[in-house]
Amino acid sequence: MAIARRKADRIRQVYSWMVESFPTPYPTRLVTRKPRTKSESDLQGWVIKDGRHLVIHLNMKLPRYVLIDTLMHEMAHCVTWGHKSMEEYTPEHSEEWGIHYARIYRAYIDEGGIKQSGDY
Repeated sequence: MAIARRKADRIRQVYSWMVESFPTPYPTRLVTRKPRTKSESDLQGWVIKDGRHLVIHLNMKLPRYVLIDTLMHEMAHCVTWGHKSMEEYTPEHSEEWGIHYARIYRAYIDEGGIKQSGDY
């Protein structure tokens, strides 16, 4: 399948590739939407715990390249969160988070993630 042209479709392609390539022990969901409040419009993306699920929210008012980078950032949080107890997680940018972010970013850029994510 070719790389999607619409921004929302492309983000979903990249998300599908990340979920397959970097699984977490807890299920994740992606929510793409325009910000509803002033505080949401100040954020590019965030992850919340919803029961035993992790939900990634992305601000769709941003350009495509920023959304992809933000998605990689938030997915690194999900992978890091998955290696700890859901209750003990603190959403900091620790060394563990940095390692996961680097692996995701490297796979996307250097190891063909751009091409592979187009298969979704």
